[in-house]
Amino acid sequence: MKYIILLFSLFFSLQIYSQKSEYQYFSLRLGYNQGFSFQPGFNANKYLNTPNGEMQLTPIDSYLGYTPGFVADLLYHFDFPTDNAGIMAGLEYNNYGVSSKYETVNGIYSMVETHRVNAIGIPVAFKIGPKFYKKQKYGYLGAQFNYHISMKANQKVNWLETSTSAKLTPDEFNKTAMVFFVGFNWMVLNIQFDYVPGTFFNKDYVDPEVTSILPYSTQADNMFFLKVSFHTPTNDWLGSKNYKLRRLLRKFKFW
Repeated sequence: MKYIILLFSLFFSLQIYSQKSEYQYFSLRLGYNQGFSFQPGFNANKYLNTPNGEMQLTPIDSYLGYTPGFVADLLYHFDFPTDNAGIMAGLEYNNYGVSSKYETVNGIYSMVETHRVNAIGIPVAFKIGPKFYKKQKYGYLGAQFNYHISMKANQKVNWLETSTSAKLTPDEFNKTAMVFFVGFNWMVLNIQFDYVPGTFFNKDYVDPEVTSILPYSTQADNMFFLKVSFHTPTNDWLGSKNYKLRRLLRKFKFW
């Protein structure tokens, strides 16, 4: 709750400062979210039911942990009268996750385990650039409060074509997270780098069937996400403010 209060306080204080702004507008962003995560530590209670019986699993540290997803935002911009600084805040939906790979001691059997999260976020960012409204060319940095709606686990083993999935209970994952980000926007292309200091998992969660087991206690902290998106103001900028973009769209018969 304290993070929500902090973000909203920052948002409204900046809004008051920018009331004389020449440009105030909404924008939409829709894109591809690529996640990268460290591998979990060794968990003595992690086993896999293989064709040769139940076997102990060991995480493969060299596995990249790449997990694709998607992102959608509605942002409101408050650009200052100088047209070289401003703020933006809004609402974001994220589908993203982390992946881990394990193998048995004999190296014959392996499993890739992917956890996906659906989240709603409130981003607040400061942006800066040279006369950026017409060019829509600026850099920005900020923070975001995320609320995790649900989480699902998917397991794919190397000896079967199909995978299995299951929805995690609310006690198994953290309900909230703070995200810190930096990004760059050029016309309709937006690139953003996110950093999450913690983890999605509730490390204190206890297996209700075996109370001595904490299944997520060895999950790694620090998650990184790269967002590549299509981003545009919802006012007349796309149609009339940028002749070069309009000419490019006409060339490819998109306009």
